[in-house]
Amino acid sequence: MEIEYAAQLSDLLRRLGLEGVLLLNENGKILSANRAAELMLGFGAGQLTNLQIEGFWKGGYAPAREQLTRGRPQDAELVRRNGESMPVAVTMLPVEDTTGHDQLMSFVSRAELDRLNESLLNAQRLAGIGTLTASVAHELTNPISIITASCANLLDELNDDSLGREELVQAIELIEQSAFRCARIVDMLRNYAQSVGQNGGQEMQDGTIAITSPTAILQDALTMVEQQFRKQARVTVVADIQPELTTIFCDHHRVAQVLINLLLNARDAMQPAGGTVHVRFWLPSLARETRLAEHVRSTMIENTNGAGQATPDLFAISVTDTGMGIPPENMERLFEPFFTTKPHGRGAGLGLFIAAGIVTQHHGCIYAENNPGGGATFTVVLPRK
Repeated sequence: MEIEYAAQLSDLLRRLGLEGVLLLNENGKILSANRAAELMLGFGAGQLTNLQIEGFWKGGYAPAREQLTRGRPQDAELVRRNGESMPVAVTMLPVEDTTGHDQLMSFVSRAELDRLNESLLNAQRLAGIGTLTASVAHELTNPISIITASCANLLDELNDDSLGREELVQAIELIEQSAFRCARIVDMLRNYAQSVGQNGGQEMQDGTIAITSPTAILQDALTMVEQQFRKQARVTVVADIQPELTTIFCDHHRVAQVLINLLLNARDAMQPAGGTVHVRFWLPSLARETRLAEHVRSTMIENTNGAGQATPDLFAISVTDTGMGIPPENMERLFEPFFTTKPHGRGAGLGLFIAAGIVTQHHGCIYAENNPGGGATFTVVLPRK
């Protein structure tokens, strides 16, 4: 048993090259450390053994062990041998050994993790732009076909000397409308690429907040996806915009990016059969919509009046699909970076993470829930002003 346990531990320490890994006993004494942990903390080979882990926490205070034993990374600050503070993400796991009390502590430099995240985010941005570029190619097919067909017809009628003024005006208007649609589609792709390129929507730039309308945001989002939805994914989009909600104050392109991400997720949730996506914009009532109110109160306290009444300072967007719904064990992890249930190569698990980042920068909240009749609904609540 001890030989098998030692072999498994040795293999784990050898494979985790980017993480510092420490084996601790029940009293917090370091029993073993990998080379990455030694280098990150500024120690030589074997010098961490028999030291107390509490001595490496900033301020000499270590969080209660049970607070860290959750299997998920948590932020902390360790102190290197030279006294420098090192922000890290720490994970603590119990180890099934002969005593049953040892723990495996792994930690990654927050700076190193941020660099890795940024690299993966860049890859996801490029992949997202590539996917939308393919969608744009489909969207451009129809107006370009109309332009070429109209020009061919005009030439034929000119050669036959049978072109009347009314037919000429109609053809010109049709060509103009099709050309305008092409320009709008390309403009949408450019704006989306610029929005995604700014740290995936994680940082807001000055001057990007302006008055816009839900109708314009919805039109821009559908411009990027509706052709693909209709012809390839067998998805129908039904929209419902509350008449009273005519204007909002936000970063138009980034909120459109959130909506695009939610629409694409809804499409994927309904494959291969397809289905219907309901998109709704409305002014929420905190008194009547208790589920929404709970999320608003927990993340947007400054936007409520404390009495649970409706407030004109909030608006909500929901995207509802008719898919299989979200497994309960995945619900809490939906907005974590790199978490995905899609097959390998179909997604990096960053779409909802990026969407949540944009919502947070707008001082809003986003949450998901399963529908009683099947499928799932993602709801975004944002300040209207």
